[in-house]
Amino acid sequence: MGGLTRRGPASNDGGDMNAKKGLDRRGFIIGGGAALAAAGCSFFRPRTQTGPVSLPAVGTWPWPENGLDPVETAGAQATGLSGCAVVSFGLIANRLKEALPGSAWPVLPPQLASFGNGGGPYGSDCGALQGPLLIMTLLGAPSTLKQEFYKWYCEFPFPSAEWDHLYPVKETVTTVSNSPLCHESRAVWEGVFLREVYDGTNYDNTRCSKLPRDCAKKAVQLINAWKATGYKGEWAPGEGFKACYDCHTQLYRDKQPGGIHSGKEDCVPCHAAVPEHGEAPPPEGR
Repeated sequence: MGGLTRRGPASNDGGDMNAKKGLDRRGFIIGGGAALAAAGCSFFRPRTQTGPVSLPAVGTWPWPENGLDPVETAGAQATGLSGCAVVSFGLIANRLKEALPGSAWPVLPPQLASFGNGGGPYGSDCGALQGPLLIMTLLGAPSTLKQEFYKWYCEFPFPSAEWDHLYPVKETVTTVSNSPLCHESRAVWEGVFLREVYDGTNYDNTRCSKLPRDCAKKAVQLINAWKATGYKGEWAPGEGFKACYDCHTQLYRDKQPGGIHSGKEDCVPCHAAVPEHGEAPPPEGR
């Protein structure tokens, strides 16, 4: 037996290590899981609570069942709203937020319409038109309703005195633009104001603050009518340019030079009406 070495109790070092690893792993899973749950990790929550708000498809945004009051909407405070497009859009959108608090309207900032302030980068369509036009587009309003809105703008003597109580200058001189373009609308008004009213000191800055309210009111009236009765709007060229419009739209249908694809603005203020155009020479260099 001398060659035999007596050993003590079998060593359990390997088993202890494995058991420790198992406990550590279990503790991590339990502790880590508890920590994640406590932190409110998004994947443990219903998707509707953590994901982005799901916006309605363009053309399906809601409108109150009983409509909006046009005067209350257009005559509301414009705090935080700056620029013709933001004001005309924001007045309506803010009222919709109040009327439909559980809808997507509260998500939209009024400044979304700031792209149209001053007619946008090129002074094109008046921003007071573009703000309500954006509302109409989200609602899915018919094209003819939008066209009626634009034609009304071209023929309306802006600004009305309906909002005079909100501004220091009363009875602002009014003009009809015969155009939806910002630069034309403003230039026509400036021409009359500077020649007939301006005294060299007291310039009237309220015209383009009152005008968006007129547009917001008209837009609400049109949308209310559409939603309540199915009214789709009306548009036809004015008598002053009907012959021009009919001729040039026919030229487009015939695929002839001079055809008008989609224009609906009164052409007479910018183009001299002639009984017969004749044929123009080709541009130089061709």
